[in-house]
Amino acid sequence: MSLKDLNPHHLRLVSTYATRYAVRGGTGLVFLLVVLTFGLLAAGAIITPVEDWKREEEKRTGNDIPMATYVSRLIDQARPAIEWAVGDPQAEASYADSGQTEEVREWARYLLDKRPALLSAVLLILVFAMPFLVVTGAFNQYSGDVATRGIRYQLLRTERANIYFGRFLGTVLYSALTMALLVLTIVLYMALRLDIYSWGELLLWGLWGFLGLTVVCMPYVALCGWISGAIDSAFGSLTISGIIVGGVPLFALIGRWAWEPAGYVNYLLPWGLQNNLLHFRFTTVALAVLACLGYTAFFLAVGYRHFAKRDL
Repeated sequence: MSLKDLNPHHLRLVSTYATRYAVRGGTGLVFLLVVLTFGLLAAGAIITPVEDWKREEEKRTGNDIPMATYVSRLIDQARPAIEWAVGDPQAEASYADSGQTEEVREWARYLLDKRPALLSAVLLILVFAMPFLVVTGAFNQYSGDVATRGIRYQLLRTERANIYFGRFLGTVLYSALTMALLVLTIVLYMALRLDIYSWGELLLWGLWGFLGLTVVCMPYVALCGWISGAIDSAFGSLTISGIIVGGVPLFALIGRWAWEPAGYVNYLLPWGLQNNLLHFRFTTVALAVLACLGYTAFFLAVGYRHFAKRDL
């Protein structure tokens, strides 16, 4: 069983079916609801205080006050939090020694001053939360069908490689479509309700954010596929995937308190570099994209190697 068995026509059929089945199946609907609910709540938590603040101030003064005035004040208040998010909050001392403090501040200025600040804040939240959200949609790529022996019927018509990589592509496509719907909804709301940013800059930054979220999700879909292909229980796959995705940054955070190099555990997954997809330097963004693709290729290779040898 080798990659020579890959058939573009079969890959397209399997991935298309996986995407369509995700829409009809319970896992896909849960993922859609979880992503939309979390994303809209996160956007509401950022946007609603600005709207309420403006409304109350206008009621108090009796005059129309430009929304940009409040956004400017919000940016000043949010700047420390953004600097904390894009930097490494556990390594402030090393920043001072290495000169990285100014880079973090420039990065924050880029997100807040040169890009739509409210949308930047929402995208940072989504980039952080996306690994957890992806687990809810990618944990059952193979395990359910393996447990019921249903996958054997597909093996009569195509090879394992087409099934494995086709379902991965279908899951990524469905995840991308869901994120596109979420980002488009947030962008349209900001453009129609908030008289701050132009349609052009919102759409451009929203597109960049959507592409970044798609790249972020790919390694985690591949990781969940590896686990799903190795375990016959869908619930077990969900549990182990969630523990690994959440456990890596938690272990790095706790371990760094005792021994600073323990923070590098973050790089076992893209946690340590995924924020760089929103960086102000193109070279940094390109390296982050290549790194995410590298993680994806590694997890796919290891997962398929196990999947190709196991009894289905």
